[in-house]
Amino acid sequence: MNELRLTYLYQQYIANRCSADELQELELLLKNPDSETVISGLLDTTWDNLDTSNAMDLTQTQADQIYNTIIQSRSAKKRTFRLWTVRIAATILLCLSIGLVIYRTNQTPSLQKTAINTTTPKVPDFMPGKNKAVLTLASGHEVVLDDTRSGAIASQNGVTISKLKDGQIKYTATAAGQNAASSANQLNTLTIPKGGQYQLTLPDGTLVYLNSASSLTYPAKFTGRERKVTLTGEAYFEVAKNTAMPFLINVNNKQQIQVLGTHFNVEAYTDENLISTTLLEGSVKILYKNKQAILKPGQVAINNMQSGLDIKQADIDEAMAWKNGLFIFNNENITSVMKKISRWYDVEIAFKGDMENVNFLGNYARTKSLASLLKNIQLMGEVNISIEGRRIIVTRL
Repeated sequence: MNELRLTYLYQQYIANRCSADELQELELLLKNPDSETVISGLLDTTWDNLDTSNAMDLTQTQADQIYNTIIQSRSAKKRTFRLWTVRIAATILLCLSIGLVIYRTNQTPSLQKTAINTTTPKVPDFMPGKNKAVLTLASGHEVVLDDTRSGAIASQNGVTISKLKDGQIKYTATAAGQNAASSANQLNTLTIPKGGQYQLTLPDGTLVYLNSASSLTYPAKFTGRERKVTLTGEAYFEVAKNTAMPFLINVNNKQQIQVLGTHFNVEAYTDENLISTTLLEGSVKILYKNKQAILKPGQVAINNMQSGLDIKQADIDEAMAWKNGLFIFNNENITSVMKKISRWYDVEIAFKGDMENVNFLGNYARTKSLASLLKNIQLMGEVNISIEGRRIIVTRL
């Protein structure tokens, strides 16, 4: 895929200078999944420099022709529609002063023309989250990791706790502590605040990525027949294999996950009343009350705390988006979208009006500030966004 050629064709199309041959070439490139990174960058630039003061009017026929040209890329892939193609449509349509994408849950998803609210919400430059966490040792002493230099942090019964240079902490048993069984009672807790994330290597070599507003409690050293930890919030695990000592996760004191060695993601925020376990590789057993289920790679177990476990095919890209530095909103209700924004940007959210059928479709890099994401949400034409300090008010139109 020629990046320079794609950039040229995109700019020609935005400027309404594409020849018939160039338009056909652009259509083919848009259907290529490898174009996503380049297109995402071009779209970000277009959003940031958008000027609708001299927008032109289009007839219904012209609008439909533009939409049909772009939306064809949806059928090119059987998996979930790549979300940036909608942003392409939205960008081009906005530049030509017509509607944006609106999805409703009470109908088959389709593009509809609507009047655009081109007023950009006045958003303070809320910066994205970063590596920050608080480590609470068994003694009750708290270590603020983002203020701590790299190197050894503490030692507990022959186990050394170190902060690595890449924003990660690691537990290592020293020679003197290899047989220190009492370390199992030395429970530590790693707490990630809103606007934070962190990585942790447990004493057995298991790697854990913790999302914002999450916590993990674990022993300084695993002993006995099981490796037990307690999770609140969201985390991705790469569990070190040990068939003699299964890895057991207590999720919000409501569900158990048992593994031997595997890669999976668990989302269990207390304000969601839902536990989702997505398996990437290996095998896990989900235990809930008197029910249990074994997941296969590519499956997700959803526990809504009422009807029990629902096993279905997972959207791995969506489940792992946060770990890969992205937000992926796949026709997601605005209340869920704003909860994720609240956790990552450390802001409060308030809603005014009925948000039941207001859904958002798009993706966004978690490394970017909040302003343009809120602008994109407002451009749906379904809600208005206002800011009071660190409080974001979403009002149904």
